[in-house]
Amino acid sequence: MIPREVVVVAEHLGGEVTDTTLEMLACAHDLARSVGWRVTCLILTDNPKPFQSLPLNADKVLVVKDAGLGTPNPAAYARVLPHVLKDLSPRLVILGNTSLGIDLAGPLSFTLGAPVVSGCVGVRAEGDRVIVTSRLCGGKLQAQIEPGDGLTIVLLMPGTGHRELGMRDEVPPFEIRSSPAPLESLPVRFLELVEPKMEDLDVRKIPVLVAAGRGIQSKDNLGDLEALAKELGGAVCATRPVVDQGWLPRSRQVGRSGMTVKPRLYLALGVSGAPEHTEGMKGSDLIIAVNRDPEAPIFDIAHYGATVDLLELVPILTEKLREAKGGA
Repeated sequence: MIPREVVVVAEHLGGEVTDTTLEMLACAHDLARSVGWRVTCLILTDNPKPFQSLPLNADKVLVVKDAGLGTPNPAAYARVLPHVLKDLSPRLVILGNTSLGIDLAGPLSFTLGAPVVSGCVGVRAEGDRVIVTSRLCGGKLQAQIEPGDGLTIVLLMPGTGHRELGMRDEVPPFEIRSSPAPLESLPVRFLELVEPKMEDLDVRKIPVLVAAGRGIQSKDNLGDLEALAKELGGAVCATRPVVDQGWLPRSRQVGRSGMTVKPRLYLALGVSGAPEHTEGMKGSDLIIAVNRDPEAPIFDIAHYGATVDLLELVPILTEKLREAKGGA
């Protein structure tokens, strides 16, 4: 009997796989381990060298090499992937629910005759059954889908799973193939990579985040949150309403239309817990919420919470931290 297979189509830039790719591998490995399947990480590139020694959490890394795959190009990927996937005959293909993955899902579905499940936040096994959880209506509803026996394409939401589990302690077997399809005369050509300017700090790399929600009421109150963040060795981020007010730069926004963060501590102050925001921070190791409304949805995902006035709590908490450090 041929073992069934999960194929993760990697996303990469500048010779580095993205966090979304590591999260997809972690999800695929978790599923494969429970049902005895194999995981193949499929990388399309013009230069396999940066990926040869990566300890990716897969049973095999398959690289398709061609000069036309030097930069991520949905048109090039859409020509190559059907040939490779027909050869591998996987049970499940995982793409990122990203601009690249969304561009690829339609053509692959048409060419391979496979259904697509988008907005996925989980893939698990129940016995021999595969259950895919998909988020609908902006995260207000979740649907559980049991795909049929044929190939299914899954678009996994960024922030699902732990990217640390996308790596392991050893380098998996590595195979390089030539492109099975010509890549001349593509309808889409890469012209230039324009990276966004990071004039502010990168909240994705801060281990402690103090999040300002609408409950802070005024820009003047941000100073207290900055002081608290400083004592905690962290930084202040915010929900979209706070950023839309111009109180903090867009680079500090966490959520669906902002950054996805997974700090060790996420202190949510005056944050209601709208799905658009929690989508970007629910993977934090420890979530502590402060909101006077006991029915606020943020308490559904918080590990600890308090229904007190944050404007009274924050200065006291900051002072206690200073005292604990021996400051004046």
